Amino acid sequence: MKVYIKSIASYIPENKLTNEEVTKKVNNNGFPLKAGLIDALIGPCERHYADKEEQASDLAASAAKKLLKDIDPDEIDLLIFASASADLIEPATSNIVQHKLGLSCSTFDMKNTCNSVANAIDVACAMIRSGLHKRVLITSGEKPSDSIKYKGLNKENIIRHLAPFSFGDAGVALLLEADEQGEKGFFFQKNISFGQYWDLCQVPGGGSMHPNDGSKLFFDGDTTQLKEKMEIHGPPFLHKCIEEAELTVEDIDFICSHQVSKHTARIINGYTQIGLDKIMVTFPRFGNTASTSMPIAYEQALLEGKVKSGDTVLLLGMAAGLNISVQFMTV
Repeated sequence: MKVYIKSIASYIPENKLTNEEVTKKVNNNGFPLKAGLIDALIGPCERHYADKEEQASDLAASAAKKLLKDIDPDEIDLLIFASASADLIEPATSNIVQHKLGLSCSTFDMKNTCNSVANAIDVACAMIRSGLHKRVLITSGEKPSDSIKYKGLNKENIIRHLAPFSFGDAGVALLLEADEQGEKGFFFQKNISFGQYWDLCQVPGGGSMHPNDGSKLFFDGDTTQLKEKMEIHGPPFLHKCIEEAELTVEDIDFICSHQVSKHTARIINGYTQIGLDKIMVTFPRFGNTASTSMPIAYEQALLEGKVKSGDTVLLLGMAAGLNISVQFMTV
């Protein structure tokens, strides 16, 4: 049995910022960030920030409402909220999303940084194949803008807080169900983790390590080392998955991936030699939207006609932790 993405939608907040505007925010908070530095590091980029009153659940619900217009709510028998973000520690944010959508199905959260949605797809497919659920709604609301450190930056710590300047907020929703004919859907899914690198990128506050320290609620990381480790472990794992899926690079029609900078597509092309025209690029429009990045890339590929029925598409996830996700599907 194949499980496929029946429909997908995203929600992008209206508040748009350019690299220049982010630089101005840093400068206004006391650190003289050099003009053009963000452009040089990540490339020209726009990103959208949610309003302060807009919660992660609101971003998820706004995307999901687009999918539910023509669907009987009773047909949804599982809701997964998959995100690095959350409204609060307890209860699960999925309960809040369920309430905002007026659903009555089972719910739970999944959290694995930028691969949260990718892993939720794995779980949803397994549950549908097992017969436990028939129609699964995956939602995500990412609000990483809350973790950007603007105050207290200095020459000693700035390097550990640069990556979030590319962060953008977004919501996505995906509806998964079985394809009775078995012609379209996921036919290979695998992910791998290298937990020894867990401390390279983190938001240390809010958990049991630093439960009450507000200064720990901002992103802190060595993204250079994370990139180096990803380049060591990523290509061998990807090529092993291609082989296990009984494919060659030539069999892949298109790649939709998580994206952290202007360099992401070039690096993936370096791994695969598939051609830059076969890799969806969304970073200049949305920035790094955490776990919504990869599904937004797939939605954009559909909207722009870059993928068509019968194509073999690779959904490629990369996340702190360190975690890599590879999923092949027939559209």
